[in-house]
Amino acid sequence: MFESFVIMLREGIEAALVIGIMMVVLKRAARRDLEHCVFWGIGLAAMASIGAAFALSRLPLNEEAYEGALYFISAIFVLSMMLWMRTKAKTLQAQIEKKVMDTVGSVARTNSKEAWGLGAFAFLMVFREGGEAVMFLSAVNLNTDAVLSFMGSLAGLILAVIFCVLFIQGSLHVNLRRFFTVTEWLLGIFVIQLFVNGYHEFSEAGILPATQASMAFVGPVVRNNSLFVLALLALPLFIWMTRSSGIRQSGGEIGGADARLFAAKARRERNYRYGAVFCALSVLFFVGIVYARELTPKTLSPPEPVTREGSSIVIPVAQIADGTLHRMGYSVGDRLVRFLAMKTGDGTYRTGLDACQICGSFGYNQEGKNLICLNCSAEIDPSTLGQPGGCNPLPLASTVTNGQLVIQLKLLEGEAFRFHAQSNKEK
Repeated sequence: MFESFVIMLREGIEAALVIGIMMVVLKRAARRDLEHCVFWGIGLAAMASIGAAFALSRLPLNEEAYEGALYFISAIFVLSMMLWMRTKAKTLQAQIEKKVMDTVGSVARTNSKEAWGLGAFAFLMVFREGGEAVMFLSAVNLNTDAVLSFMGSLAGLILAVIFCVLFIQGSLHVNLRRFFTVTEWLLGIFVIQLFVNGYHEFSEAGILPATQASMAFVGPVVRNNSLFVLALLALPLFIWMTRSSGIRQSGGEIGGADARLFAAKARRERNYRYGAVFCALSVLFFVGIVYARELTPKTLSPPEPVTREGSSIVIPVAQIADGTLHRMGYSVGDRLVRFLAMKTGDGTYRTGLDACQICGSFGYNQEGKNLICLNCSAEIDPSTLGQPGGCNPLPLASTVTNGQLVIQLKLLEGEAFRFHAQSNKEK
């Protein structure tokens, strides 16, 4: 339950921050005529997520290519938003200096290009994770673990939405120059994350070239995704902790009913800010726990023993019928050839080498329902175990006969070159 909560919270916070920044800019620019485009984008993204989840589960689509395209397109849109915000920042700061901020609303007209751009941006930010979330939730069965997982995901999504609302309301009266400076840093971090993840997914799909070194370089970024969320949240905390309020400054210059009105606005803004700070600190706490776990070095479990019968390796299917990943090993000279075996959800017994074409013999562990490459943190669906391509474990043919999984020795001997020679101590 906790893992599902943090995953949904972590992904939701990313979209909430970017959408929140956009809404604050529109409110500060007196361009509320464009807000409906953002809401339309969010609504369409929710519906498109359901369609994407259906297509990914039913149609022969390349999930890595799909996710990689979303990452790169989203990164381009975030870059365009940064440029748009920089233009708006210059305009708004000049208007504030001339004390004509109120005139912006009277002369602003909805620009169709801006409207479509903002709507598309909101759509992509939500759709990027929406399809995956819908697929996750649709797979929930009515058992205790699945229901708890669903509840954790729902709680994470709700907290992300609450944070978004508090972020918007708590940032309306911060110093504008500070707001734009800090949010540019925030969006810059977000762009880096999107491009790195996009390269990772396209490399898995074989669209972009990849080497063991390049995947090892991007692996820590992908693996320590929580670090990005911690950095993203630290920046708005800086805004709120050091902000100066136009409301508070104006309140001392007026009296009577207007003074009470300004005081009420100041209290309301302060409450929103305190709520946003508390929410952000809560998220930092939960994500920090996961980040500490992500920093823990991942090691391979010792290979399980196997039995040789003639020219084959035989493994009783009862030994691997529990639906979890089993790592086996067979020595060929001074090399231990590791291979994986498991029974997947469709009842099929699958096998593959504990190595891939890109990353080599770093190996895989199982986390939740997925297999994770220890070099680049690629998530592998167990149903693709034994299929070529990407960062999938290299294929290893096997058959099931008389209740035993059978692998030909010559196949293991032919793959021994992929594994390092063992020292005497390892033997």
